[in-house]
Amino acid sequence: MQKIFSADILDIFPCETGFIYACREFDGSGDTAGFFTYDITADIFERISIRDYIAEKFGNEGFELAKNLGDFVTCTLRGLSPTSNIASYNDGTIRIFDNYGFISDTKKVKYLNYPARSPEPYGRDLWMAVPEANAVINYSLKYDRIEFRIGGPKESAFSHPASLSLYDGCLYVCNENSFSIKTIDLDTYKVSGFYVFNEPVSRYFKSGKSEFVLLKSGLYKL
Repeated sequence: MQKIFSADILDIFPCETGFIYACREFDGSGDTAGFFTYDITADIFERISIRDYIAEKFGNEGFELAKNLGDFVTCTLRGLSPTSNIASYNDGTIRIFDNYGFISDTKKVKYLNYPARSPEPYGRDLWMAVPEANAVINYSLKYDRIEFRIGGPKESAFSHPASLSLYDGCLYVCNENSFSIKTIDLDTYKVSGFYVFNEPVSRYFKSGKSEFVLLKSGLYKL
């Protein structure tokens, strides 16, 4: 593994040339956020404006949405359809909005009264992680209910799953307490080991052919 950098990450997501992130900074009067891009090929970090960050995350029409969301930094963003998107927060709140920034619905998803986070759309449903319940759930937006789950408080499949990533029909589950990433084949629902680290892992994503993990000590390229 190659360490890329260390920071107090508030948000990170891949882009065409690498990734974009927001991190906590201190400007002398209190905490604030800094926004940056990283180019994989050139190995260059560049500070960007808050407007550029919003445009990269939500699109050129995203400024009204950012205003409507309030907290537009810590949410996870996913597309549901060509005209519908979802923003998710770690307290279980999900907000559905269109390409013009209009929020059409707000829900709170919980399992065993624990908040679900990190949604990954698949078909008509969402897969979500529930860290405190050691579970990954399948949630139906249409019926506003949990269809089924994998893992649970009394099972050992997952250990505080912090986030999910979906690639080629496979869910990558980052487990903070077991320092590991596991996968779920969404055709068979088989859980398999993928990678084990020496410290907590909270995020996994790809950019082009490169794979990245966010560990407690920083961001690394696998």
